[in-house]
Amino acid sequence: MKQTVVLIITLIFSGGLYAQQNDCAPYHRGRFTYTDSANNVITVKRKKHFQVETNEQTGVWINYRITWIGDCEYQLEQVGTNSKSKRKFNHTVSTTIISKPLGTAGYEYTCACKDDSRPKIQGIMKKIRD
Repeated sequence: MKQTVVLIITLIFSGGLYAQQNDCAPYHRGRFTYTDSANNVITVKRKKHFQVETNEQTGVWINYRITWIGDCEYQLEQVGTNSKSKRKFNHTVSTTIISKPLGTAGYEYTCACKDDSRPKIQGIMKKIRD
């Protein structure tokens, strides 16, 4: 009887972890928006391995290579931009953790650069469509 109870608890716990890990799959592709620290609206177009962010007010775009480390964690490497001032960040890598999935509304995230030259950023990425 004890073994049965332990087995049931283990299966419930494992099922919960499996569901939690897959909560972020809808965010691997699609269109999103967020507001940056200067209150600019940024549109994000994400495919499997690439992401393009466009500042709607200035027209500045940045291309990133995206590497999914886990279901809810990814790294962005800046690979190109049309902004001369942002070119110095080419080949820098930042890590983003999806801290709270919000379903079809989007997700809360925490982002930090590997070299810690920029402060940790937290925000909400709103999903527009797939």
